[in-house]
Amino acid sequence: SDTESRDMQGWLELEVRTRVAELHNVLPGVDRESDAPRFLDAMLESFDAVVRQPPLAAQRALSVSRDPNAPTSRLVSLVEGDPGLGQALLRYANSAYYSTGGGRIVSLHGAVQRVGTSGVHNVVLKTMVDGILCRPGGAFQPYVNQVWEHMIRVAPIARTLASAFRVPPDESFALGLLHDVGKLVIFDRLGEMRKSLRRDVVFPLPVLSVVLRTLHEPLGGLAALQWGLGAAVAHSIATHHRSPVPEMFDARGELLFLAERTDLSRIKGRPLDAEGWWRDGLLATPRTVIEPVLEAMAEEAEEDATV
Repeated sequence: SDTESRDMQGWLELEVRTRVAELHNVLPGVDRESDAPRFLDAMLESFDAVVRQPPLAAQRALSVSRDPNAPTSRLVSLVEGDPGLGQALLRYANSAYYSTGGGRIVSLHGAVQRVGTSGVHNVVLKTMVDGILCRPGGAFQPYVNQVWEHMIRVAPIARTLASAFRVPPDESFALGLLHDVGKLVIFDRLGEMRKSLRRDVVFPLPVLSVVLRTLHEPLGGLAALQWGLGAAVAHSIATHHRSPVPEMFDARGELLFLAERTDLSRIKGRPLDAEGWWRDGLLATPRTVIEPVLEAMAEEAEEDATV
């Protein structure tokens, strides 16, 4: 509801302000000569400006694709006008998840019918985030690429875990896709600072690491709110590290916590540590419900590695 969104907005803005103040207080003296203090101040100037607004065409696409009653013809016309969106939709519709038992889709109409409104919404979100937040340029571009690749990997993992948490699969995909979007917001702001200063931003990597870790959750929640994804999604993104553990049970947040841990374990070649994750995240969802899904994912990953 509007009231929930306003309350969430107020809480997230307060979180950002509080955390920025804490970062100012712990900034080492030598790093105060860098651009870090100026960047932290800029994060508080206007929250509407901090989170970049999508182009009007993307905003309209998000609005249409959020409507579960939108006719197929309207969704088709939506993607027909954007070649990049159309190509992304066809790739999504022909992914392993959707193409099981069906032939290859070559028409946008068939793609929309296969993935439905929520699938189109995920394609719009992915294309939008990639287009507006993933190209800051300069020295930070490799870090942006690394974050975005992680987000893209977490999305299908979250969808695989969805049924165990009783969260709709396509919503879980969107959550996984956006869970670290706050980091992209930070890099985007650094890119804007680079343009305004007309030089590379001087930002020590140890300080950047702390800023990313401290601010990305509430900034990600603000992005989700501004893009119309609702208070529940914003809360899950803003608390997905579960530190501190949210006071209320949040199935989406627990799903994100596990999906991210799963991806990081895979990348580092480590076994999936369900016992440790439940302990670290104080998860309320029973392990017995989730472990079979995690075991199946581990077996599938092993099979893929041997192919």
